[in-house]
Amino acid sequence: MSSEKGLQKFSLAYLSHLASSETPPTIVEALADLETEAALTPFSSDSAILLSNFYSIYFFALFLCDDLNEARFLSKRIPLPALQSDPLLISTYTLLRFLYTRNYAETYTVIDSAPWSEHVSPLVFRFKDYYRQKTAVLLSKAYSSISPVHAAVYLGFKGDETGLQEYVAERGWLLDESGLLKPAPTEVEEGGMDTDAEGNDMRIAILSGLVTHLTEV
Repeated sequence: MSSEKGLQKFSLAYLSHLASSETPPTIVEALADLETEAALTPFSSDSAILLSNFYSIYFFALFLCDDLNEARFLSKRIPLPALQSDPLLISTYTLLRFLYTRNYAETYTVIDSAPWSEHVSPLVFRFKDYYRQKTAVLLSKAYSSISPVHAAVYLGFKGDETGLQEYVAERGWLLDESGLLKPAPTEVEEGGMDTDAEGNDMRIAILSGLVTHLTEV
């Protein structure tokens, strides 16, 4: 991280550097080292921008590491008034709740419409692409066919039929005569998932990655 030389660690400049240039695990490690300093900084009009960006970037790095449990623990360590009053933190915490409950439609709505800061935006773009790709893989493993309407919800193309068609076509999905999308096969299973009990267990495990959690954040 040579480009960070000369940057004060607990600063917007350093946070922007991390969000735009470093890998999610590196960001998590760096912000974990700074969390004590953040926790000791009172949330006020003077510190709000720094703290809200610090925690939001921390959240997104955890999202990109698939560590929603640690993101939930992080939310418990942030002062409640900040979570309830700061627009950036409200958006990030709302996204955490939708991710944890696997509310795909609302997840994409928050990603696309929330007032993300210029410091957080690079991670927002990375996460949207990552989340969409991850979901496409899960759909390919779980379904031999799926309606375009449902695929649009899962992949964040609700109301954008052209965008959906272009996205799935790039991944080798086909549209059959009945109007259903047929995801391209994956290499995860040998001989198909539905041929035996072990295959069915795998299918259930994959589907569990798509259905809603009932546990509240």
